[in-house]
Amino acid sequence: MSLKILHIELGRNLYGGAKQVVYLLDSLNRQFDYENHLICPEDSKIASLSLSGCQTHTIAYRGETDLFAVKRMVNIARKINADVIHVHSRRGADVFGAMVAKITGIPAICTRRVDNPESLFATYKYSQFAAVASISEGVFNVVSHHCEAVKHQPVIHSSVDFKEFSKPGDKAWLSETFSIPSDHTVIANFAQLISRKGQADIILAMEKVVQNNPKVSCLLFGKGNLKESYEALIDRHLLTEHVHLCGFTDEVSKILPSVDIVVHPAYAEGLGVILLQAGACKRAVVSTPVGGIPEIIEHNETGLMVTPGNIDEIADALITLVNDKQTRETLGNQLYQHVKGHFSTDEMATSYSELYLTVTQPS
Repeated sequence: MSLKILHIELGRNLYGGAKQVVYLLDSLNRQFDYENHLICPEDSKIASLSLSGCQTHTIAYRGETDLFAVKRMVNIARKINADVIHVHSRRGADVFGAMVAKITGIPAICTRRVDNPESLFATYKYSQFAAVASISEGVFNVVSHHCEAVKHQPVIHSSVDFKEFSKPGDKAWLSETFSIPSDHTVIANFAQLISRKGQADIILAMEKVVQNNPKVSCLLFGKGNLKESYEALIDRHLLTEHVHLCGFTDEVSKILPSVDIVVHPAYAEGLGVILLQAGACKRAVVSTPVGGIPEIIEHNETGLMVTPGNIDEIADALITLVNDKQTRETLGNQLYQHVKGHFSTDEMATSYSELYLTVTQPS
């Protein structure tokens, strides 16, 4: 059955949810006879891509208070005569997408990616959608409280593109690029520099790790409003030779295969796409059992789990992996097998295809 799917992604950067949209569009184009359309901001990274089998419609978008964006999206939805609207991002897209669905009468799907609580208004917002898809059971457990009026509430996991993360590691390049000794074991974290991602805990744990083994470097990739606070914390604990704030990077697929350990001690997480990417690269992982992370990491099977905020547990897990290469390799290989079996882009696209067909069937 051929359908016209109108995707709405209002994020301006090309990571997280926006990256998942690119994966989904590529896989839908390869597997199904759908006509895909994408609405995105004219100044977004995704707008500059050439997406196979997808027509991109850029709009002026000034943020979550730009109510005129609704009219622009309604006009596009009507012009292409969309069968389904698929809202991918928050950043106003969930609210505006609900309004577009209400105005046009086109069945709409909202993909929910985060597990933080919402206001009572969320119940009305989600009631405008024919389906709300959560990217993990952890997200579903939060959002379902607002979705009593929503008939379809599947869990559809995010995915990782194994082709993108198939590059071989290059330790020499990593050492030269980030000015770290070539004989160091390298720990890395990729996340916004915000408190719930746990970078402060990593920095504090590194003091014990370095005392145990000084040939260790930790690279923290990301940007955020805690950068200066983390710089001060690194200085205070005399870790400037071992912990480096590297800023945001769009070279994750090149960096990941070259590091030894990925640490992600988050306090809240919808799923944890960086853990899927680590699995695709067969990297050992230290993380926390919050949100959707337990759907990826099982303690001592596909990684090491620690209690959120427990500095000693984080340090001890890192020390175990730093000092035991065999354990790193075993956990990395087992994570690879798990991710490959459950988080492919084609599996994600197939699940969404089934949902598109479901919501367009007569009641």
